[in-house]
Amino acid sequence: MLTACRSYEEACRTFRWKIPERYNLAFDVCDRQTMAGADGHRTALIVEAPDGNVERHTFHMLRLLSNRLANALAAFGLVPGDRVAMVLPAGLEAAVVLLAVTKMGAVLVPVPLSLGAEPLGWRLADSGARVAVIDPAAVPALDRARHRLPELERVLAAGEGGAGALDLWSVLEKSSDAFTPLVTPADHPAFIFYPEGACGTPAGVIHAHRAMAGGLPAVEMSLTFFPQFGDIVWTSGDWMGAEALFRAVLPAWHHGVPVVARAGGFDPAMALDLMSRHGVRTLYVPPRHLGPLTEAAATRPHAMPRAIATGPDPVDEALHERVIKVFGVHANEAWGVLESGAVAANLAGLMELRPPSPGRAAPGLSIESVDERGRPMRAGDRGLLAVSPNAPGSFLGYWGDGAGAAKRVNGWLLTGRSGFRDLDHYLWPDPPAMADITILVNGGVVQPDEVEAALATHPDVAAAGVVEWPAGELKAFVVSRGRAGDAAFARELQGWVSLMRSPVEVPARFDFVAELPLSMDGSLRRGDLLDRPIRLDAPSPDERWPGKMR
Repeated sequence: MLTACRSYEEACRTFRWKIPERYNLAFDVCDRQTMAGADGHRTALIVEAPDGNVERHTFHMLRLLSNRLANALAAFGLVPGDRVAMVLPAGLEAAVVLLAVTKMGAVLVPVPLSLGAEPLGWRLADSGARVAVIDPAAVPALDRARHRLPELERVLAAGEGGAGALDLWSVLEKSSDAFTPLVTPADHPAFIFYPEGACGTPAGVIHAHRAMAGGLPAVEMSLTFFPQFGDIVWTSGDWMGAEALFRAVLPAWHHGVPVVARAGGFDPAMALDLMSRHGVRTLYVPPRHLGPLTEAAATRPHAMPRAIATGPDPVDEALHERVIKVFGVHANEAWGVLESGAVAANLAGLMELRPPSPGRAAPGLSIESVDERGRPMRAGDRGLLAVSPNAPGSFLGYWGDGAGAAKRVNGWLLTGRSGFRDLDHYLWPDPPAMADITILVNGGVVQPDEVEAALATHPDVAAAGVVEWPAGELKAFVVSRGRAGDAAFARELQGWVSLMRSPVEVPARFDFVAELPLSMDGSLRRGDLLDRPIRLDAPSPDERWPGKMR
């Protein structure tokens, strides 16, 4: 939507929204790329397998495969508005499911593959998903959660799925590749997103077909007037999250630009090699990955990208300087919450960068600090950051009876984040508030009581207490039901927590104790666990606890 400009003011002055009233996301990012003289045999997706094998898929191929799946889902009885869950890594299967569900007017519920039975079960039960398309790695977690999912009628597995799961590719082979995308209103529901972390029972955020287009101005600005000739896009973000989809994958296909995908977790050295092998010039990297990627690039040969985008979490000045030194370009930020999409951005050369401010409101939008009644406040006064009325990227609401921090007041979308706007219209969001009993582990938020509850469901565990020690690491104190507290048991419990919760919540250390210190009301005294004396019989110095860190 943006055109290259000489100043931010010119970009705002010349900008016009171009979202039609009738708009189907899948038709825009896929089918349209094969029609009206467009070359549908252009590469849309480059998939590199863990064994190094590379496959290239065209827009025409994605259209035919997604048509097959849309026909199969319709044959299952799905109608517009029904929910389809997707638990897949980045790759061809995820692309096909994404396009098929949205082109038939159903609602996609992406769920990170890393989530265990409890958070996975909550998302599928809360959304009322009728069909789930999953990776074989998610089968054990889904099996454990299946008893809580009475509305889940069918499971399609992209590989060996076990009993009760249909093979995705066998289903596709039996379906027709002719399908007419539903002509949906732009505000027709397309996605229900949940936070990527496993904590709690969060509300689902409903986004419309227009949501990607509504965030394009901020995305195109952060990617330095994306697209440009020769761009190839890659993101280290999880394709099951709104940020990776709306900031990289879908904007790329909207502009007919290829996307590189590789399954598996983030590894900075592997990411640099991937970029070099496939000529990646444009990338979106979340802040938690930007630092490790930059440090790895400082010590090894790597491709020089044209544009790097990051956000929505802030990036400090030191990392900004490191990125420009290593990659030769700035890391431009794009900011927004899950409910608003990307609504603000900066762009080096078009405006001054003022870390940790993420920049200014994207063209076509305005962002103000308002009070609880939605009344704008003076520049510099801290309030609730709110997005202008009728912003097309804003969410439709929370799913079902769910409630979250964002709300609409006097037309403004109050994001639930506090902060202020200065006289130059730069935004200064405050860090998100965290609950009292939460721990940050590898960038993920963990609630110790949820880990304790997961451990307590193991048949050989009578009780468990979890604390943070040292910073960013979990240690579990376990009372067993007569089983010896050895290393094998500890490894088994680590696998159990990963199955039930997520790998981020797995305690790094275990201590098997006779009982836990409890208060009169039965609550766990975590401070007493931190004050436990040195274990002289510990197998290694790392396991000896010198008392509470002061």
